[in-house]
Amino acid sequence: MAKDYYELLGVSKNASQDEIKRAFRKAALQHHPDKGGDSAKFKEINEAYQVLSDPQKRAQYDQFGATAFEGAPFGEGFSGFSRGRGFEGFDFGETEGFSFGFGGLGDIFETMFGSAFATVQVEVEISLSQAVLGDRVRFRTSQNEEIELNIPVGTQDGTQFRFKGKGGAYRRGRGDLIVTTHIRMPRRLTREQKELFEKLKQSGL
Repeated sequence: MAKDYYELLGVSKNASQDEIKRAFRKAALQHHPDKGGDSAKFKEINEAYQVLSDPQKRAQYDQFGATAFEGAPFGEGFSGFSRGRGFEGFDFGETEGFSFGFGGLGDIFETMFGSAFATVQVEVEISLSQAVLGDRVRFRTSQNEEIELNIPVGTQDGTQFRFKGKGGAYRRGRGDLIVTTHIRMPRRLTREQKELFEKLKQSGL
């Protein structure tokens, strides 16, 4: 039976990259051999993530299925265990002579996925006027660190900002903080505010 990479990660075919990453993290931790998981299942999960996390490979998979990757040795047909950079956004460094044995896999797992797992994502609400005109807002992270976010003029809903080294701690340092802005739409308007919006509407905005 052909492998269903979406089913392996427990996501839908329309899943976003963030949903795929979160599902992979959960499944990988669940089936990690050092935690008593199934090593074969763990390998399949890795394989699924390597394909679905790469837009080009995902498109090939959606069109041809897993057969598009058959015959490629694990580590060559997929980017995850090739020399240099592996999973998108993960730095594997030098992997020459790398052995995927499960002795001491915890250290390997930390090296491979530590920075990704230490990435922290937060959502910040901004007003419509802040999005249109730009502003600076301050907020505190879960590490009680104050962050100042510079909101550019014309910021769109869902815009993401990355702060290097402001995420969670892991063995090699700290991950990144990703801030997603959401525009808070007004539910009730005063008469003056309505008149202002009417003028903006008439001006073509």
